[in-house]
Amino acid sequence: MVATPTRRGSPSFMLFIAAILPFIPPTTALQRSNKQFRDFFPAWEPLLKDQLKYNCSAEIEAYLNISSPSLRPGYRVIDCILTTMPEFRKAELASAAVILGLAPSVLQLLSASYLDTAILAYRRPGLAVLLAMCSSGVKPLTASDYDDFITKMGAESSTTFAVPRFVGAKGIVSLAEYIIAAASVANNAYLTYQLCLQAVCTFAPAEDFLPAIWTAATLAIHLFGYIAARLKMTTETKSAWEERGRLWSELTPTAWQSKLHIKASRRHTGWFLTLASALYVGDCLQALFGTLILSSLVFISVRDSAIIVIRLMGSALFARLILIYEVAGLNMDGEGYTASESTIYLESLEQNEQSLGVSRGFS
Repeated sequence: MVATPTRRGSPSFMLFIAAILPFIPPTTALQRSNKQFRDFFPAWEPLLKDQLKYNCSAEIEAYLNISSPSLRPGYRVIDCILTTMPEFRKAELASAAVILGLAPSVLQLLSASYLDTAILAYRRPGLAVLLAMCSSGVKPLTASDYDDFITKMGAESSTTFAVPRFVGAKGIVSLAEYIIAAASVANNAYLTYQLCLQAVCTFAPAEDFLPAIWTAATLAIHLFGYIAARLKMTTETKSAWEERGRLWSELTPTAWQSKLHIKASRRHTGWFLTLASALYVGDCLQALFGTLILSSLVFISVRDSAIIVIRLMGSALFARLILIYEVAGLNMDGEGYTASESTIYLESLEQNEQSLGVSRGFS
C-alpha cells in the first residue's frame, strides 16, 4: 500500500502569514498617498496654491508629512480649501462634476467594442493592443452580437474603398495608424496620470490610483473579449498572405491582406455564454465605477473638465476610426475588392490572357 504524500507547504505558509500580520504596522500595510495637492489643472492652479499657502498651510504640511500623526489629513485639506473658497467657485465645482460624471457613458457610445479589437487581433495583434489602450470606455455587447458579426463577415460586403496604388502606400498607411494609435495612448495615459495626481477624490483622498483602475479595467475587458471571440469563432486555414509571416501581417493594413474567413464554433458554447454575460455586466460596472470616480473629483474647473472630456473622446474616436477601416479591410481580398469582385476581376484577366494567346497563335 502506497501512502499518499501530503502537501505541507501551503498550510505552513498560511500559518506564517497569520502569525506576522498582528506585528505589521497599519502604515506599512496600507500607506496613504501624499502626492496630491502639489499640482492642479491649469485654470485653478494659481488660486488653489495661494489658498494652500496662505489659508491652509498647517493642513497641507500635515498631509505632505507621511509620518504625521494627524488623522485623515487629506480630508482636512479638502475641508480647508472648500471653507475658504468663494461660493461661485463651489457652484462651478458642481457643474464640473456633472460634466465629468457623464464622460464614461459618452465613451461607451463612442468607443469600439471588444469584438472589434479581438477580430483585428487575428491579423494585427500589436495594433489591436494599442487601440484597446486608447480609450477608457468599451461598447457593451450581447451574445447575439457575435452571431450577427459572423453573419456579416460571411456575407458580401457592401462597403468597398479604393486601395492606394502608389509605391509605399502600405507603409504610409500602416505608419500613420501606429502614430495615431500611439499618440492616442499617450494622451489617455497622461490624462489618467493627471486625474490621479492633479485632482482629489472626495470619498477617498488617501488613494490616488482610482482613475488608473478605471482606465486599466478597459484593457482587462478587451482581453477577456478576445478570449470570448476565440471561444465563439474559428478561422479557416491560413492563406498565402498569412504564410508570409506574422511580422508582415502585423505591419500590413488589412485592406492589402486577404479576406478573413471566420465561422461559428459550437465546441465551447457554455463557456462562451458565461463569459459574454460576464463581459456585459463587467462593462456596465466599469462605466458605473468611472462615473463614481470622475463625478467625485474636486478642484477642477468647468473649462478643464470640458477639455478632459474632449481629450477622452478624441482618443476614443481616433481608435474607433482606425478599427472601422481595419475591420472593413478584413472583408476585402487585398486589392480593394470584395470576394465576388475579385473573382470577376481575376476571371477577366484570365480571359484576356487566353484571347491574347489565341491571337498570337493565328499570327
